[in-house]
Amino acid sequence: MRIDFLSRSVVQSRRSPARPSLRRYIVGISQSFQKVAPFQLYDYVQSKIKLTVTPWITYLGITFAMIMIVCLAEFQIPLPDQYVVSGMLLTLMLSLYNWDLHKRSDISTTLSRYAIIFCSAYFGWHYLYWRATQTMPYGYGIASEVAGWTLLLAEAYGFIMLMFNHLVNIHPVSHPIPDLPKDEHNLPFVDVFIPTYNEDINVILPTLAATVNLDYPSSRFTVWLLDDGGTDQKCNQSDSAKAALAKKRRDNLRSLAAQYGAKYLTRSNNAHAKSGNINNALTKSQGDLVAIFDCDHIPTRDFLKNTVPFFLRDEKLFLVQTPHNFVSQDPIEKNLNIPKGPGENELFYEVMQPGLDFWETSYFCGSAAVLRQPILKSLGGIAGLTITEDAETTIDAMKRGYRTLYLNKAMVSGLQPETVTGMIVQRVRWGTGMLQIFLLKNPWTQKGLTFVQRLLYTNLIVYWLFAYSRLALMLAPPAYLIFGITLCETTPSQLLAYLAPYLLSSLIVAQHYYRRVRWPFISQVYETLQSIFIAHAMVKVFLKPRSPSFKVTPKGEFLDRHFLSVASRPFYVLLVVNIVAIFSGIGLLQTPGAHIDAILFVLFWAVLDSLFLLAVLGVTHEKPQRRTAARVGLRKPIKLILSDGSLIDASTEDISWRGARVLPEFWTEFERNTVVSVMLAPGKCLPVRLVDSSVTSRDHAGALAVEFVLENSEDVVLAVDWAYGASSDLVTMAHSRRRARSILGALWLFVRLATLSGPRHIGHLLTTARLPNIQWKRMATDGLVIAHKVLRRWSIARWRSLRAKTPDRVNAQPVSRPSTAVGAEINAGPIEGDWDIPPVALEGGRA
Repeated sequence: MRIDFLSRSVVQSRRSPARPSLRRYIVGISQSFQKVAPFQLYDYVQSKIKLTVTPWITYLGITFAMIMIVCLAEFQIPLPDQYVVSGMLLTLMLSLYNWDLHKRSDISTTLSRYAIIFCSAYFGWHYLYWRATQTMPYGYGIASEVAGWTLLLAEAYGFIMLMFNHLVNIHPVSHPIPDLPKDEHNLPFVDVFIPTYNEDINVILPTLAATVNLDYPSSRFTVWLLDDGGTDQKCNQSDSAKAALAKKRRDNLRSLAAQYGAKYLTRSNNAHAKSGNINNALTKSQGDLVAIFDCDHIPTRDFLKNTVPFFLRDEKLFLVQTPHNFVSQDPIEKNLNIPKGPGENELFYEVMQPGLDFWETSYFCGSAAVLRQPILKSLGGIAGLTITEDAETTIDAMKRGYRTLYLNKAMVSGLQPETVTGMIVQRVRWGTGMLQIFLLKNPWTQKGLTFVQRLLYTNLIVYWLFAYSRLALMLAPPAYLIFGITLCETTPSQLLAYLAPYLLSSLIVAQHYYRRVRWPFISQVYETLQSIFIAHAMVKVFLKPRSPSFKVTPKGEFLDRHFLSVASRPFYVLLVVNIVAIFSGIGLLQTPGAHIDAILFVLFWAVLDSLFLLAVLGVTHEKPQRRTAARVGLRKPIKLILSDGSLIDASTEDISWRGARVLPEFWTEFERNTVVSVMLAPGKCLPVRLVDSSVTSRDHAGALAVEFVLENSEDVVLAVDWAYGASSDLVTMAHSRRRARSILGALWLFVRLATLSGPRHIGHLLTTARLPNIQWKRMATDGLVIAHKVLRRWSIARWRSLRAKTPDRVNAQPVSRPSTAVGAEINAGPIEGDWDIPPVALEGGRA
């Protein structure tokens, strides 16, 4: 029987002679739940009678469950009884979690999920009710009261996001792909749009080559290359150099479109950016459907074959959205050298969108989607009031009663931003655009939306408030260690009764939902990096909702050296503040009468925050990006055809449309720049040039680096189709990335990455700074000694002053707390499933 980490961790933490039967106890509980009669009975009934879980049935069940949870959570019981109740519910959650890993049947998995959600919601509401009614730091001054309420609001936000996570993930759905009609005259006509702006031609070319090669009758679709970088406005601008570049771009793209059999289209101006570009094309197209691909999203050949059939079954269907599958690393993965694992977007496209689809709320993501063209035109085209035109367009369609569908199958190969600044531009646009929707087109004021649709759109908007929560959590340890601000008051026994179950249940829930698509702690690095910039941008949008302009995410950038991103500057300040707080805490430990447990806890918290900041600095230490095309790790059999006509069996290790790493079955000497042929499939050959024969491979004696010699458009189409054309290859790659990692394993990986990459950034900063030759090591040592003495004397004086002012408490002890277990890290909202350190630090409690 498999016992996952959450049960293994309990066993491993108590490997002592005094507890020899604990493992057998937990295993026995898990096994016994697999034999529970009600579940077997339900499986039997499900096999005999078709029972369908509908949104309305689920909604009624949630309403009834929430009423029960509120009533139970507000019922206060003695602490000893609370320990027993919490232990029983946590044992139930652990057992159901392990049982769900076996996936006996869909209905059993559903019931397990319902039970875990109920227990988690109970622990969360019970904790929050206790926090709000019994732990607020009244009587410690205005600063403590303001800080206490700020922290409570952050915890309430985290609990709300937890409830949204439960609502979204309660019953994810999947759709089987129907067959297309055999008579091509019964197929709808599809217009394929590729909007472009300032992207390099090497980014656009493979997408164009893939779209003209789609497995769909050629008479039933047209490809349009929409050029917003060569508009009349761009070509006639006052800057003559920029105008010349725009004219050259227009000529190049027009020629490229003609070469590949696509239509080229530009317009007079750049009004409304991407949405205006697409809407201009809608005035020229007459198709039944429109497929939209960002110019860096290369579709597989079966994209239309898999998406179009859904429109033939449902006349009210407006949208079929598919995942954005990325084949390149984002800056965090690349700069931290994170091992192969799930990408940041995997959680949203693999878990959240199927959950939204159950509630008929899956939405347009701007690319890799097919829309019904007459409906889109009736809406006035792609919406342009906000800079998140995709989500806004979905609201316009839903409020008129049209439906959307999410097909969870990877069918595009996309590019991530290459630099940290490029990624921040993208995420700031997403966050500010969703806030714009809330301010300018609030879902609660739009007639025609269902209650759950309004609720889940609110969830997508409120999620971006994680930036403020993250900053508040980052500043909490310095507030306590440097300024002595009390954030709440409680006792250790109360923490054990209320906080510990909440934290443990949050761990179980996060692993239950996201164990294969999100690694703990790594996603917090993403949040920390984005928080400052998103928080600043959202303040500006709140003051001026119409002020943001659409900024295209840079793609296909070429980086030829290491450098420090300008985005690193604010994190220097935060790191220094945390280091000062750590030394202040060390000084407090040496003061007479200090509350050692509280100080040690907050010190641990400050150290953990410092590790996050070091990891962010490691991210902003940009690495070179010299490849012009993203490579995918696929093993494909090929044959090398030598000049004498002999064949060598070989396989690939990674490939792109520009080249590959080839592993020959037996080694032979090749000269550099030798041109041979590669047989990709029977009757499909391409000439290749040997670039390097000294390439190493992890599990092969030798490897060859080759590049394709692409002489015409047919060669390009063949190379692109071979590298990215099979959706089965993308699905296999996506599944290979989704590997679960235990909490301890993820923690070790995070600590290792932070401690290696952060100092590397600092070393680069010191070695490249134009400063006089100074003995840095000696200066740093002397500075630390002096700082320690100063902080120790100051801390003693401050602590004595605070103790003299602190009122006596009879039955409560002051507590300084950073955050809740879920409020801290599950506050990532609809696309986050992580956790933070325990949220409460004792200031005056007794063990």
